[in-house]
Amino acid sequence: MTKIFALSLSIISCASAVLAQATTCPPVPSNTISIGEPVPTNPADIPGGCSAYEILVARGTSEPGKFGFIVGDNLVGNVSQVLPGARGYPVQYPASIDVLGGGRQGRLDIINRLISQSLRCPTQKFALVGYSQGASIMHQAVAELPISLYPKISALCMFGDPNLRLGILGDRFPLALRSKVLQSCAKGDLVCDTGSCEFWHLVYGRPEWINRATNFIVSAFRGTPLPPSTTVGI
Repeated sequence: MTKIFALSLSIISCASAVLAQATTCPPVPSNTISIGEPVPTNPADIPGGCSAYEILVARGTSEPGKFGFIVGDNLVGNVSQVLPGARGYPVQYPASIDVLGGGRQGRLDIINRLISQSLRCPTQKFALVGYSQGASIMHQAVAELPISLYPKISALCMFGDPNLRLGILGDRFPLALRSKVLQSCAKGDLVCDTGSCEFWHLVYGRPEWINRATNFIVSAFRGTPLPPSTTVGI
């Protein structure tokens, strides 16, 4: 009788664990990103001339869309509605699983864009946005950026940043820019948090995340910056 009771408890415990996992880690929708394929760059998407504000967006791995359909498209659209002088720049890199080759390409593109636009448009302000692999590339680019360009950067908004999970202090943004950083990490995200759920890495297009970053960037561009924040949750 005791053995049967213990076995029953074991079965109930296992069932509860499976149910909890199903509840906390929903299945990934079939219409989401197909990881692995590079995203073709489109020179027609590169804005010319000058603008008051420019948002450089480094998309996540294999994330389609002009700026990235999960984060970039939504965020650039929101900010440009509030600030008509704002526009986006899609970082020109393949965002494939070749993170070394693609990372180098993206890093150099960010640096070159910031340098060339700063020379061409001295009053232009920038926001840097990175999602997943794109966040890692932003870290790499900023680490090599001339310090003289730091004042041109109004805000840095990262989503699902792998560096949060790695916890490597040397990979944090430079001290002079940390007051301009907004980190967004969903609880349970397998990339930025300690979880193992892919679903939570794909939720950053939700209004609670996009609106938060929109307010952060708009406030920074207007010269009334919000305090830096690292949020795991929402």
